[in-house]
Amino acid sequence: MDKQKGQVILILILVVTVALVIGLSVIQKSLSDVSTSTKVEQSARAFSAAEAGIEKAIQTDKAVNFFSLGNDVKLQGVEKNDVPALGQALEYPPLSKEEVAQVWLADPDTLSNYYKQPSLDIYWGSTQATGREQPAIEIKVIYQDASGFISLPFYIDPVTGTSGQLSNGFKDPSNYGGSCSNPLLVTSLSKNSTDARAFKCKVTLSGLPNSTSGLPKLILLRARFLYNSTSQPFAVAPTGGDSLPVQAKIFTSTGVAGETQRVVQVFRLDKVVPPYFDYAIFSAGDIGK
Repeated sequence: MDKQKGQVILILILVVTVALVIGLSVIQKSLSDVSTSTKVEQSARAFSAAEAGIEKAIQTDKAVNFFSLGNDVKLQGVEKNDVPALGQALEYPPLSKEEVAQVWLADPDTLSNYYKQPSLDIYWGSTQATGREQPAIEIKVIYQDASGFISLPFYIDPVTGTSGQLSNGFKDPSNYGGSCSNPLLVTSLSKNSTDARAFKCKVTLSGLPNSTSGLPKLILLRARFLYNSTSQPFAVAPTGGDSLPVQAKIFTSTGVAGETQRVVQVFRLDKVVPPYFDYAIFSAGDIGK
């Protein structure tokens, strides 16, 4: 009987231990679910605060200082930067295939203050891109002369060709003094000159029809990626000490909820030429939208 009593105690301890482990597991899972739900909710509230800050900054066209939204939610602030700054390049958000990037070479409001150099540096492509994932690029430079507005096209493909001419009729980057062989660091793309950006390809468009006074003068550059399946970076840099006109704004908003912080950044180009412009410029008649 004494031995049987000992076995009962051991079984009872085992049952209690198993029940305790199961109970602790359930409690831990519940606490984890509550923590996850809280973090998700805080993340959504922080994101909403950041979005609200962006809307306010765009509406007022000014930076926004810190303010509280209540319920432990606050806008840390919205930073506003006009781009490009003096002597800096204009870097676009990553472009997908067939998406168009637009760079003003003359003041978009008056067309009077314009870029006066006969050359431009073009940077594009991720340093990780290889093979056909390296995008070909279609560039159209719009300039004005005495006869009106003229489109000057360039078609460039980094995939190796023969004699600088590819099977698709595009030119190799070497035809424009460029290459896609090594990562290229550009230090003028940020307000912080030490913050370099890396690109796979670079070409220099030289001999552009341009004058330091009067006509011809450069108005606009439009670029389109072809063949790539992932988004790729793109930038246009001035040469000869000149500057591109200020034409875009970057708003960076930080929202905070509890211990969660979310950042929203918006690249806003004020005056965008519609996509059918590339076709309308060759049209003999009116084009309806």
